[in-house]
Amino acid sequence: MRSSALPFSYFIIVALIFASVIAIDLVTSGTISLFTPLLDTLGIILIILVAYTAGVAVLIHRIADDSSRFTAVRIFMTVLLGIGAFLALTTWIDDPKEIALTLGVIVGAVLIALRDFIQNMIGSLMVLVTGIFRIGDRIQIRGVYGLVMDIGVFRTTLMKLDPEAGDHPTGEIVTIPNGIIFKENVTNTTRHLSVVTDEIRITLPFSADLEKARDVLVGAIRKHTMEIEKRARDEISKLSERKFLHSFDVKPVVNLQMSDNGIVFILKYFTTSKDLAALKTAIIRDVSATIPEIKDTGEN
Repeated sequence: MRSSALPFSYFIIVALIFASVIAIDLVTSGTISLFTPLLDTLGIILIILVAYTAGVAVLIHRIADDSSRFTAVRIFMTVLLGIGAFLALTTWIDDPKEIALTLGVIVGAVLIALRDFIQNMIGSLMVLVTGIFRIGDRIQIRGVYGLVMDIGVFRTTLMKLDPEAGDHPTGEIVTIPNGIIFKENVTNTTRHLSVVTDEIRITLPFSADLEKARDVLVGAIRKHTMEIEKRARDEISKLSERKFLHSFDVKPVVNLQMSDNGIVFILKYFTTSKDLAALKTAIIRDVSATIPEIKDTGEN
């Protein structure tokens, strides 16, 4: 994860500008009235820089998870920028009525001229505060499935993943405007539940022993999904304590359908996004080894 600390050069630049303004003010004997609010503004900037550095140090020390830490730093930075902008405005305008009027005019003009930008900024705040998704989550939005790499002020960056290859990165980086969360559904496969369902379809002849085939197929699945089933039960139980959710069975399910070529076995089971392809491959390999035995039993 990239460092959240500010470069020391920022402090040096602000300090040099601050010293230069003081020197010019002394030389001119304070005849230039703009220097006073300018010095106050520079002082506010310096205080904001120090507060940000101290706050980030505390957050890094207290939050171990990288994604949670990144989100907390972004929220903290946004709040500090808002406070700093308001305080800087008060240094240039003394009358509270003028401040309110100025803010109203600025807000109105900005809302009209920068509607899309404002929507993206509000979307960014909504994402950071509500946790619709976080850094490191796997989400699908606007037909794009990927790993959240960054949540910026205006846009979110995703590394596109290939679900058929076990969520292997494709190398394609996609940026999506944050305001899209107000218009599109967001599917998060890692926020509340780290497990997803998958299925395998196998066609067996009409002469196959259906009961034995079911037992063999379920056994092949459970051989690879026992730990995932336990995790699914725990996560569903925790989720049902926070939200309205009926409990449901997480064991593999086998459904049957008729086709012209035989009986279609539809195997549904829980897996994880990152292990989806590898787990399906392992199950198919085991199932393929048992299919001759099932056919032979049914034909005898």
